[in-house]
Amino acid sequence: MKALAEKNPRLAQNPGQDDLILAKLGMKYDGKGTTDRQGHVKAYVSAMVVKVLPNGNLYINGRREIKVNNETQYITLSGIVRPEDVSSANEVSSTFVAHMKLAFSGIGPVSDKQQPGWLGRIVDYVWPF
Repeated sequence: MKALAEKNPRLAQNPGQDDLILAKLGMKYDGKGTTDRQGHVKAYVSAMVVKVLPNGNLYINGRREIKVNNETQYITLSGIVRPEDVSSANEVSSTFVAHMKLAFSGIGPVSDKQQPGWLGRIVDYVWPF
């Protein structure tokens, strides 16, 4: 073994004691990013009574679609309303909607830029670090 090691200096010089392979693996990631989004929603959303609950309260559900600059925006609302909170104009302020779910979403160029592309999502999914 010693003679073989002397002929090839890249092999371990003291077999059984020296490392066979020396390797280093380093990785440095300096990721930076920012995202800003501001929004103010003031809208009327028509909703329908989907169900009258046993206590007389109303479960409502509604959706509004708005198109602005090639962007389609949706406001979706659901929740529970007491009949006495419905005004004579058949309106209810959002402050009187219990268990309210309000979603503001969109489809279009602005929404597309709000999330990473398919390749970025794949890398984030399989990358262990």
